[in-house]
Formats: sequence, structure tokens, C-alpha cells
Amino acid sequence: MRKPNFRSLRELAKAVSETDAAFQGIYNDKDMQENNIRTLCGRIAGQEARKALSALSSDELKNARAGIRAQALIDAGYENLGQIAAATDVELQAVEGIGEKQIEAIRNIVTEFANSLSARVTIRLDASDPDRTSDNIALITELTNYINSEKIRRDALEAAKNLGDFATRVTESGMIRNGFRWFFSSAASKQNTLAIEEELHAFCGSAFFDRLMRLIDAYQAASHTSEEAAVEQFRANGAEYYAILENLGSAAGNRAFIYDSIPAQLAEEISATEVDLSGFSGTLRAYQLFGAKYILHQKKVLLGDEMGLGKTIQAIAVMSHLHTVSGGKGHFLVVCPASVLVNWARELHKFSRINTFIVHGQTADDALTKWQEQGGAAVTNYETLGRIVDRIDGRMKLFLLVIDEAHYMKNPDAQRTKYIRRLDNESERILLMTGTPLENRVSEMMSLIDYVRPDMADEVRSLAFISRLPEFREALAPVYLRRTREQVLKELPPISDEQEWCSLTAADLAAYAPAVLRGSFADMRRVSFLQDDLANSSKCIRMLELLEQAADDGRKVIVYSFFRETVAKVSQLLGDRCIGVITGDTDIGSRQLLVDRLGTAPGGSVLVSQIVAGGVGLNIQSASIVIFCEPQIKPSLESQALSRVYRMGQVQSVQVYHLLCPNTIDEEMISVLEEKQIEFDNFADESVVAGAYDNIMDREWVRSVVERERGRYLPVVI
Repeated sequence: MRKPNFRSLRELAKAVSETDAAFQGIYNDKDMQENNIRTLCGRIAGQEARKALSALSSDELKNARAGIRAQALIDAGYENLGQIAAATDVELQAVEGIGEKQIEAIRNIVTEFANSLSARVTIRLDASDPDRTSDNIALITELTNYINSEKIRRDALEAAKNLGDFATRVTESGMIRNGFRWFFSSAASKQNTLAIEEELHAFCGSAFFDRLMRLIDAYQAASHTSEEAAVEQFRANGAEYYAILENLGSAAGNRAFIYDSIPAQLAEEISATEVDLSGFSGTLRAYQLFGAKYILHQKKVLLGDEMGLGKTIQAIAVMSHLHTVSGGKGHFLVVCPASVLVNWARELHKFSRINTFIVHGQTADDALTKWQEQGGAAVTNYETLGRIVDRIDGRMKLFLLVIDEAHYMKNPDAQRTKYIRRLDNESERILLMTGTPLENRVSEMMSLIDYVRPDMADEVRSLAFISRLPEFREALAPVYLRRTREQVLKELPPISDEQEWCSLTAADLAAYAPAVLRGSFADMRRVSFLQDDLANSSKCIRMLELLEQAADDGRKVIVYSFFRETVAKVSQLLGDRCIGVITGDTDIGSRQLLVDRLGTAPGGSVLVSQIVAGGVGLNIQSASIVIFCEPQIKPSLESQALSRVYRMGQVQSVQVYHLLCPNTIDEEMISVLEEKQIEFDNFADESVVAGAYDNIMDREWVRSVVERERGRYLPVVI
């Protein structure tokens, strides 16, 4: 019987054992990384708490009933708790009447205040430290290491298990490791050793072992990210960082509001729902996980989260769960506006393992056939649904039907609504998604609820008269879930909104006055963009100044206008700094490519867009400066456009500029907008449906303002 090369055998066995140990280290490191993150969060929260102590008067010590001579401290210059916390015991003892026992009581009270403040601190990650010396940068780097390591851990999970099983088998094989034992061993033991030797040679020489080595190298790189690379990664995908903070339950205040009007028993049932996210490659925020559980538990619901809170990701998480628990079988159908078809397909590919088919255009029939044969997710738009509904209705079962921008089916008599209603019996679960605050539009809400939960329609309708009260929201809890940015995105950076009044130049006036005399409302709205040469446009002069500042600050910009001609002129004026233009003619795929291009472009780059085309269906967090060329007739247009930038994942403060000219139509429009602000607040956050206060610039108003403008400019022309 052939004797093995024992030295080689031991080296192979050692290689397998050390590789297995390395992989165990990859997974054991997770606890260490999480503890590092929590430690940094605690340190930052402590720093913020100490700053907050400075806002608390030393008078608070009088309420402690500990006999502390607060007035003596105040008279000695210790006016707030921050100053007291920073003082040494020796300094405090120098104050008349403050002894050791007093100092101990003071320290205890100040510590209680600090702990209470620390627990309420919301961590706001800030990558702006140029010297890379702050705990904030250290936290961003540690989070980056964790995020990148988790991706390796997810990718390597099955391989690590197979490696562990093989390493255990080698260890427990009882193989002979030296010639002395070989001489005294049985034939069976010798045969077993030769078999193990062959397996070790095959294993260590396999492509699988090579992959294990690459994964170890990848993990080393992933867990040791440079600060520069970490900052760039954070700026590109800040939402994931906050999701990690929240999921780790840091003591730093990043705990999400879930939903306060769901009855406790129902909330507990929903929270207990199991969700298998093994096939999901994203990281859900706490409120998003609750949303996914809500959809699964309630089965047919309306998700009304405000725009920018990730309704799409919640739907994909649900699909991933159903896809996994069904063994990769089943069909999902997403019906959405044509403008977001590509975005849905990209998100499904990015966050799930579900085969996705865009059923649209000339290839719609072929894509539908493949989807029906292979399963997975079909993404189609409202118009195409009419072409394919006959091949679904009564012919197949859907695990989940998703209707995005569900307010599009508010009219029960509309053809697209009728097509969707034909799929109710085919769908085990139905998810309607809309960012519109339906509490303000009860009739529309009733139409949607009647589709998903007809059994609840009469009850909800009977309570419509209290639609503004919490009781109404609680009655809706089994079918309607809505959260707002203010409730769940405590970490959003500040946003500033400024009116930039630009005095008319002679060229502006020469082009604007004739438009007034013609009574052209549309031309009047394009004040300062009417002339062919924008070099003397007051709005453009100010825009260029703002863009220079943006370039100096390394910020990216999106410029919005309602008018295609303004978009064309502005893009021509900007030249190379304009990375592209989005108009109504820009196809869906190209719009997303332009957004991607802005994401990788240098600071100072500009995307110019028609507000209707670029104000929906896109995520433009890479921009942090928004410029509106003129006031909009619908407040919702500006709000939607702003929501493309100021949404989950935005990590920079956002600056919004409205370019305006005094003594023009701009003044009239801004005046009305401000006058109606209270009414707008009920709708403008995200509504895409023209409501009673949305389309305020009606024909009567237009006629009256045109006449007022004519009266102002007629003497100038004469």
C-alpha cells in the first residue's frame, strides 16, 4: 500500500485549518466592529450632551432639593451647567459655601442631566472635517468597515459553511500524520488516510479554495477602509449608514418613530411577524422593517409613506421574503408610471435575487411570456397594462401586486382603474403605494380602500367627518400606514430656503415689457430668460455666482425650470459644467444615466431639468443645491422636485434658491404662495394631485395679474 507524503499531508491539513480559522475570524469580528460603533456613538452623544448642558441655567440646581447654593455659583460666574461640568473640584470649592459634599451632589445632578441629554441625541454624520480628526470621521470610517465587511460576510456565508464542514471532517477523520503511526496502524486507517489525502489535494487545488483566498483578501481590504474612501462611500450612500446605526440600537437617539396610531395589539402582532431577508441585499431602517412586516401581516394594504422614505425598498423586501420562502417560485407584478419603470428594475436587481422583466414598449409581449414561464417580477406601466391584462386575468396567480403612485387609480371609472381591479382575485397580496396624504382627500382614499379592503370601506366612510383626528387614523390602521420625514428621519441635515431677488437689467426689461403688453402669461413667467443672450440676464448673473460658490464648496447642483426653452438656454450658458439636460423628451433610461453621471461628476457640476420631467421618479441625493428659475403654478411641483434631493440618504445640508425679479410677475406669484401657505401645508409635502389649494393660479387670477402688470409697464413702453 502506498505511503503518503506526511509532511505535505500535514501542511495541507494546516492550510485548511488556518483558512477555516480566518473565516471564523471574519464572522467573530462582527461583534468587535459593532462595539466600536457603539463606543464612538456614545462618545459623540456625550460631546453633544456636554454642549447642551451650556443651554441649561445653573438655576436648575435649585430644583434638586440637595441644598446646593446655586446662587453662589451663579454669582461666581457659573451661569450654566456646562460651565459647572467643565470646572475642576478645586475651582468649585473656591466658591463660598461649596464644600466636598456639595460638589458630590452637583456632579451627580449634572451627570444625570448629561445622561438624559445623551440618550436623546440624534447622531448626524458629518463628513466635512477637512483634517479627518473628529470622532465623526472615525465613526463614518468604522461604519464603512462594518458595511463592507457585512457584504463579504453575506457573500461568503455558504462558502464558509462548506469550508467549516470540511475542516471539521479533516480534524475528526483520525488520519495518520506520521510514519511511526503508519507502521502500527490498520489497513482501514491507512486507506482512510490515503482517501483524506486525495480530498485535501483536490480541495486545496480547487477553484473553490482559490475563491476562499480571494474572499479573505477582500475582507482585509473591506475591514480596513481609508478615511478618504470611507467619506466618499458615505456621501454616495448615506442612507445605509443611518440604517446600520439604527439597527445596532446605539444609545445615540437614532430610534425611529414607527406609527403611533396603530392599536397596541395589532402593532405587537405585526412586530412579531417573521421576515426572511436572506435574499435581500439592502439594510432596512426600523420603520421600513415594520412597513414590510405590516404588508406581509395585513396582506392587502395602502402604504402612504411620504416621498423619500423608501416605499420601493419596503416592497422589494416583501417580495424577497416571499421569493425565499417559496423556494424561488412565484410571480410578482409592479404597475407604475412609465417614468419609474427603469428605476424599479434597477432597485429589484440591486436589492434582490428576483428575475425582473420590464414589460413595456415593443418587447412587452416577449417579456411577458418570459415572466410567465420563468417567474419573478414583471414591471409595467399603466398604459401597457391594458395590453397584457387579458393574459393575467383568470390565467395566473400573483404572490404580490404592487401599484405604485396608486392615486392614479383614484377615478373608479377610468380605464386604467378598471384594468387594475380585474387583478384583485389573482393577487394573494396587494400593495398600493402613494406619497399623497390621503387623509386630506377622503374620497380618493375611499376609492383605494374599497379596492384592497372593501370590508372596511363602509366603516371608514362613516368616520370621514373626523378625518383630521387621531381616531380616524386609528380606524385606518388595519389598511393604511403612513410615516413622514419629520417622524422618522431625525438625522436629515438642515435645509435652507432663500429668495434671490435680482434687479431687472435693461435687457431683461426690454424683453419682459413686450410680453406684458401681449398679455402672455407664459412669457411673463420667463422673465429674465426671454432674451437670446443670457449674458445680461439678472437671474443668470446671480445663478453663475451661486454656481461659483458651489464649485468652491465642492457641491453639485440641480437647476429646475418649467419651461423647455429656459432649460435649453441655461444649459447652453453653463457649457461644460452642465453634465446633461432632462426634458419631457428624455427617455426613462437616459434620465437615470444622467443622475448617475451627476453622482460621479466633480463638485460644481450641474444637472438642468424641466421640473415636470425631473421632479418625479429620480433620487438625486448627490446634489445639495437646488435652484428654481421661476415660481411654479403648482406648489406640489416644487415640493416634489425638492424631494428628489432632500430625502433619505442626503448627507449634506441642502440649500434652495428661488431666482426672482422684483416688480414682475414673480412678485405676484410669491405673494399668493405665501398667502396660501397654511392651506399648502396640508398638501404640498408630496401631493402630486392638483388639489383645491394646489392649482391656485387659476384663469381669473391670471387675467387679473396680467392686467395689473400691463398697468405697471404700459407707461414705460409709451
